Amino acid sequence: MKKWIPLVLLALAQTGHAFYETLSLADGTSLTNVFVTRVEPDGLSYMHDQGVTKVFFHELSEEIRQRYHYDPVLAVTYWYYTQQAQQDWEQRQMEAARLEAEEHQKRLDEIKLKEDALKSGSTARTRNLRLIHMLEDGSWLCRPFQYEKGGFTTGRAQYHKVFEEIQIIVEGLPDNMADQDEWRGRIYEVGIHQIKSESSTIRTFRKYRVIP
Repeated sequence: MKKWIPLVLLALAQTGHAFYETLSLADGTSLTNVFVTRVEPDGLSYMHDQGVTKVFFHELSEEIRQRYHYDPVLAVTYWYYTQQAQQDWEQRQMEAARLEAEEHQKRLDEIKLKEDALKSGSTARTRNLRLIHMLEDGSWLCRPFQYEKGGFTTGRAQYHKVFEEIQIIVEGLPDNMADQDEWRGRIYEVGIHQIKSESSTIRTFRKYRVIP
């Protein structure tokens, strides 16, 4: 069906200004003091003693249907497109709310990272790390090392790397790092991290975070 059809159908809806002391329904009951505010292909929007609502033409008496030139096919088509429009609007609202919530959570996470860094600043240490393997969550399994003097050559001290026995998990390292790269910077401890090996052995590591 062509895209312009919903617009034509919506254009058929018009403001109505009709007052009925009683408005008969198809089941024999009636509404009192009804003021029609809008006429649509599938029914009437109105105000009455019980509030503001809408009644469909198939619920009204034959006399009222004829008065407003009720067309069942047009009514069903109009109802379908108004429902589609309502669903599209609700989906857009839900998507907008989801994106807003994600952005809000992102801002909260950034604030928390900065607050954690400030709180842990006194316990942060500058460490030399060799990256061993990236984990699924983007953090790295690393081995810390230090430079120690290993003698002198032509009056200059020589240094060599001494790796610690322990391995640690570090999150927040630059995205462009790769296995066996080395990194130096300030990190602070945030807890522990457990890794399950292929043999189902669980290993526990201290977990650190890079100070932004």
